[in-house]
Amino acid sequence: MSNPNGWEPFAEIEGYIAHNGPYLVRTEADGTYRYGFQTDERHSNPNNVIHGAAVTGFADTVLGHIIVHSLKRNCATISLTTEFISGAPLGSFIEATAQVKRATRTLAFVSTDVTFEGKLLLSATGVYRLFEEK
Repeated sequence: MSNPNGWEPFAEIEGYIAHNGPYLVRTEADGTYRYGFQTDERHSNPNNVIHGAAVTGFADTVLGHIIVHSLKRNCATISLTTEFISGAPLGSFIEATAQVKRATRTLAFVSTDVTFEGKLLLSATGVYRLFEEK
């Protein structure tokens, strides 16, 4: 069943993704994906802001998702570089967009911007190992 705002739950809902999420995805009018998740007390740090690990885990999942859906290839993270720009209070709805910058036979180079309320929270780039076509 479709969410009125176009958000759908990730098909992948087990393991860490289930613990840190649930993550949501929607397809924008231009065909790109937008990702999101609602934070709660599981995601906080002692300062009552969203823990960096929760945002980094989300970014890593978003980057893997864009590879699987854009390139139709399974993948694994080789490197993930994050730059924290700001913090987000507990209870924030976190969103992200992602792009595949380049793909070779065995590698994908990707990036994401993670935001809340339109403010940049984190930028990340990654290199992912590509496996055989799905």
